[in-house]
Amino acid sequence: MSNIDKLVSQVLFVVKTIGLVEITPIVLSNGGNLIIHLVPHPIVARVANVISQEEADLAYKRLNRELQVARHLQIKNVPVLLPTDLVDAGPYDVGETWMTLWNYVPPIQLQRPSPSEAVRLVSGLYIAMKDFSGELPVLGVWERTSQSAVRLMKSSDQRIQALLKMFHKVDKQMRIETNLLIPCHGDAHARNLVCSSEGWIWTDFEDVSLMPAYWDLTSFVANLVLFNGFKEPTFRYMLSNKDIVVDPKAFSFAIKARILMSTLGNLDYAIEGYGDLEFATQQLELAGNFLSQIDQIIENNVRIN
Repeated sequence: MSNIDKLVSQVLFVVKTIGLVEITPIVLSNGGNLIIHLVPHPIVARVANVISQEEADLAYKRLNRELQVARHLQIKNVPVLLPTDLVDAGPYDVGETWMTLWNYVPPIQLQRPSPSEAVRLVSGLYIAMKDFSGELPVLGVWERTSQSAVRLMKSSDQRIQALLKMFHKVDKQMRIETNLLIPCHGDAHARNLVCSSEGWIWTDFEDVSLMPAYWDLTSFVANLVLFNGFKEPTFRYMLSNKDIVVDPKAFSFAIKARILMSTLGNLDYAIEGYGDLEFATQQLELAGNFLSQIDQIIENNVRIN
């Protein structure tokens, strides 16, 4: 029996104890979390994939925090994927890991958010997060990149070494200015927006953290502008509106940090055999040139506007 089959079997055993029976499990995705639709119920099981007891302990805290954040955002009228209210949403002990239960959202097609809609969605998210009273990890989503940076030090690729040099400079500044950190979704990119009958809704709150200003905005746009260039519409819309980018220097810092996090993290996971090496290599090829230009691009935009 594969690890996935074993986890699915354990999930079925646990949900049977709370009254969910005669289920046909459909695996929707398997990444950092195993996502299973519990057909015929409109419920999705979110199971943390872990490889150690230490990770299992962290998974419990992360999954429980996700539930708290989603419910907080609902109260704040932010469009979010919600925990199920048909049964207790968890967390539940599943063998050597944990799971939570969420509403199932049938897939539909929606037009990609326009630049103004994207900014509205992200802005509503981080404004609501400011009032979250629960405990959030300081630089939580960033810490994984710090671990990736340590592992990548052994690489002989000069492009990676150049990025690591930038990373250590950014990392030092970020840790000096922890008093300026704010509650953030942590990973607010377009793939964490789900199409629903009620429009776009936010999901995947496992990376909620205290992060620098503009973190969520730059999370949404970072890879878009990296792959599509500085004329990418949502990026240009952000820069052209002084009500959005009030502090260009802080915005530039955040987008540099976000590109470093994404590129180094994806490279590390891909090299270790867990990620998409082709995508990570594309990021690596683009990141150096992007990071060398971003300050000047934003500074020039400030002069123009």
